[in-house]
Amino acid sequence: MDTIADPLAAIRNLVGADEPEAAVVPASAEDCATFDDDAIVCTCANVNAGEIRNLVRSGTCNSLDDIQVKTRAGGGCGACLPFVAGIVQVEIGLRPQD
Repeated sequence: MDTIADPLAAIRNLVGADEPEAAVVPASAEDCATFDDDAIVCTCANVNAGEIRNLVRSGTCNSLDDIQVKTRAGGGCGACLPFVAGIVQVEIGLRPQD
């Protein structure tokens, strides 16, 4: 695995993970809409839905990977990843088209 193309490859090699994890299936827009901005989405990193929404809306983050790097959401137990991914997907879909 090329560590330049995949900056986490070296860590995966150290822990014995030869293959990257399967892609995250985002939660539905309806499920993501149930989170108020103050609702904690990732309890491990203490990240709320509003923080994720604001980072995407501002253009600071443009993907799930960007959100994970900026907030560490999903980096603990991983149970929140579908919701984090879903919120990112919904917010990107709400952006005005150029």
